[in-house]
Amino acid sequence: MREAQVLLACLATASLCLAFSSQTAARSIVATHQDKSPISVATVSPALCTTDHNVGKLVLAVTNYGTFGTGFAKGPDLDCITGETVLSGEYPKGSRTRYVFSSAFWIGAIVGHDTLVSQGADGWLPNHEELFPDISPFGDMVARSIIDPTRPEFEGAVSEQDRIAVYTDTFTCCVPGLESFDEVDGRPHRPLYIEITQRSYAWSYPYAEDFVLFDYSIKNIGKQRLNSVYLGVYVDADVQMEGGSSTDAQDDICGFLDSANTNYGGCDWRDEVNIAWIADNDGELRKPNGPYLPNVTGTRIVRTPSDSLDVSFNWWVSNDEKPKDFGPQRKGHVRDLGHGGLGTPLGDRNKYAYLRNGEFDYDQVYTAAISPTDPDWEYPNQTVAKDISDGYDTRYLLSFGPFSIDPNQTLPLSFAYVAGENFHTY
Repeated sequence: MREAQVLLACLATASLCLAFSSQTAARSIVATHQDKSPISVATVSPALCTTDHNVGKLVLAVTNYGTFGTGFAKGPDLDCITGETVLSGEYPKGSRTRYVFSSAFWIGAIVGHDTLVSQGADGWLPNHEELFPDISPFGDMVARSIIDPTRPEFEGAVSEQDRIAVYTDTFTCCVPGLESFDEVDGRPHRPLYIEITQRSYAWSYPYAEDFVLFDYSIKNIGKQRLNSVYLGVYVDADVQMEGGSSTDAQDDICGFLDSANTNYGGCDWRDEVNIAWIADNDGELRKPNGPYLPNVTGTRIVRTPSDSLDVSFNWWVSNDEKPKDFGPQRKGHVRDLGHGGLGTPLGDRNKYAYLRNGEFDYDQVYTAAISPTDPDWEYPNQTVAKDISDGYDTRYLLSFGPFSIDPNQTLPLSFAYVAGENFHTY
C-alpha cells in the first residue's frame, strides 16, 4: 500500500480557487423562541434538496441539510436541480464505485451552562438530523456556473459547478419523523441558533478534477454568545461497488497523513498535507477479475477562522455488539460513553468531547499492534483487535477549534474533499 499521489495534487492551489462570493441569506423558520418552549406551529416541509457535483473526476452528492453523500439523504431521490440520478461519491467518474456513503457537518459549543452539538446526521442512530433549510422557495438550493457567460447562472459563479445552500439548526419540531432526541441527556434537540451558508465548488480542469471544495459561513443568529466552538466533518465511506451488498462495505481502513514525499521538477521534498483518509482495506485486488476498489478519499482543512487552533482526528467502529463498538482511547483519558462500547459518541456531550479532545488516533491498521505497555494508548480488546486492523465498518471525525461566535457574528470555514488513485497497488 502506498500513499496516493493525487491526494497531494491540486490542494496547493485550493485556497486560491475561492472567490468568496456573497450570498443573501435565506429567510429562516425558527420553530422555537430562544430560551422558551417550542411554539405551536403547523407541520412544515423544508425544501430538502440532494444534488451532485459531476463535472470533475470525483462525483460527489451534496445536500442543503448539512450532509454530503447520499447515505443520510432525505426528500426526493432524484437530483433536485437536474432531475437525474444522484451518485453518492463515485471515483473516478464512470467507474460505478462508491467511495462515500455519507458525511455530516457537526458543530458544538458551550452556551451558558449547556454543552450543545448540532449535526447534519448522527451517523449511527436514525432520525437524528438537526440541520434544515427553509420551506420553498426560500430554502431552495442555488446553482451557478462559469461555463456559459450568456446564461443567468453565470452571474456570481466561482466554479464550473457551484451549489449554494442555507440551513439552520432551529427546527425543534414540526418536521414529521425527524424530531431529534438526545438519548444521553434525555431531551429533545436544543439548537445553538446558527445559520450556515454552504457553498460547494467543482471543476473539470486536470489540476482540480479530484476534489470538491466546501466553503461555509457560520452565523450566530441567536442572542447568546457561543463559547468554545468546535467544528467537525464526520465521514463514513463504506467503500464498495454501486449496488453492492451491505456486507461488501464493512472492511474499510482509515488514518491521518500529515506529510508525504513529493517530487517536482527533479526535486524531492517532504510536503505537509494533513489529510484524514479512508479506503477499502485491500482494494479487492486479490480478486482475479475484480471489481477493484484501489483508490482513496479524504478530508483536508483549507481555511479556518484562526491559525491557532486544536485539531483532532478520531476514528471508531459502530456496532451493536459492544466489544466491536471500538475506538482508540488515550491512557488516563478513557471516556465512558454510556452504552458499553468505546467507539460511538452518542449524545451532545459525547460528540462534543470528541470534537475537542485534541487526539490524533493511530492509523486503524495498527490496532492489533498496540501492546499492553504502550505509553500512550489503551490496550485494545484482543477479541476484536485483529478484525478491526484488517478493516471494519469504520468512520472518522476531523475537527478543530476553539472559537467564539457573538450574536450576528459570522465565521468562515473551508475544507476540500479529495480523492486519489492507486492507494493500493499490486
